[in-house]
Amino acid sequence: MKQLLFNLYQTPAKNSSFYSLWLSFLVSNLGDWLYRLALPIIILEKTGSAYHAATAFGISFIPWVLFSLLGGVLADNYSKRKILIVGNIFASIFSCFLLFTLNVVNINFTLLYLAIFLLASVDPLVHPSFQSIIPEIINRDDYVKANAVIQTIDNTLTIMGPLVGGSIVMLLGGLNALWFEIGSFIVSACILYGLPKIKESHKKKITLGNIKNEILAGAKYSFHQKVIFSGSLMFFVTNFALNMFEANYIFYMTKDLAYPLVDATIALSLGGVGALLAGPVSTLIVERYHAGLLLSISTTLAGLSTLLLLVNTNYIYIGIVLGFISFFGTINVITYFTLRQRTVPREQLGRVVAITRMISYSSIPIGSWFGGLLLNQGVSMAWLILIAGVLRAGAGLGAGISPLGHEK
Repeated sequence: MKQLLFNLYQTPAKNSSFYSLWLSFLVSNLGDWLYRLALPIIILEKTGSAYHAATAFGISFIPWVLFSLLGGVLADNYSKRKILIVGNIFASIFSCFLLFTLNVVNINFTLLYLAIFLLASVDPLVHPSFQSIIPEIINRDDYVKANAVIQTIDNTLTIMGPLVGGSIVMLLGGLNALWFEIGSFIVSACILYGLPKIKESHKKKITLGNIKNEILAGAKYSFHQKVIFSGSLMFFVTNFALNMFEANYIFYMTKDLAYPLVDATIALSLGGVGALLAGPVSTLIVERYHAGLLLSISTTLAGLSTLLLLVNTNYIYIGIVLGFISFFGTINVITYFTLRQRTVPREQLGRVVAITRMISYSSIPIGSWFGGLLLNQGVSMAWLILIAGVLRAGAGLGAGISPLGHEK
């Protein structure tokens, strides 16, 4: 394992530009973990409603449907470095607004949902720039390693985030913990100044006509690339299935199973171990096997692993099963990101990232809302898990017979 980790980091980590990119990602995601833990806890404490907690979670993904395409146009036509920096600055401002809406006795849900929506709008506008800047600062042969580094950081936070974040939330309270999120965005913006100022070959004025033409060109390209498009459809189904129970996880562990918050965060942390292992493993298998085959198999296994949650409700067991789910899910992400970066021209990569992300993310608010609605109607979490597992396994099998499965 030590050698695997060494091979994973040695090449991309020596790149100073990539160092600034992944360090800013680390800092901002630390704050994001506090936000993800604190928000449902605050809402549950003030309302006791799983419906409002799940709805708040789902609203955070609606901007991916509305603004992803605009983010792709910006990434393909303007300085990605500036987009990333400005995005973090606006995220800190919207976080202050969110803190204000939560710092009242009776929550005004209209303002709360607006604050969540505004904060969530930053990510789809900057994510295409984040993904499409990697080929500009990393050699083609290191794409897999670079994507694995990013995912390993994300997965390490999946392990440490619940423990550290949960401890901060319990010690300081949810509202005070959100100040850390505000600071993380500010620090991240400062780190991103270390990215190189790449000279843009062309710049266009932002007009509705230009945006429309750029979006149509990107959409036309994306829909004609059947392999890439099939992958986004597979993620559409898996994201719907995953978020049926993931959006309601804290409620399920703390209310239905009556576990204290510390046990719920331990289970989450155990789940992150599998994702962490997937980083170095992916550098060994992504280069050796067809991407379509890996995506189909890993998605099917993730679905079957989800069904194991029906066997036992012990929080340690749940954490181990979540580890298997996250392991296969991370292999999914690294494989697909690398396939997309290698096959899509750089001048269109931002829009293709945006379009495929928009398609795959559009099911998240629906899945989280639907799961919360079922729970609110008295449907047990066991049924949600069963539906989610079958859907995800089916998506993997479907991908195997789609153009994605025949990718070479």
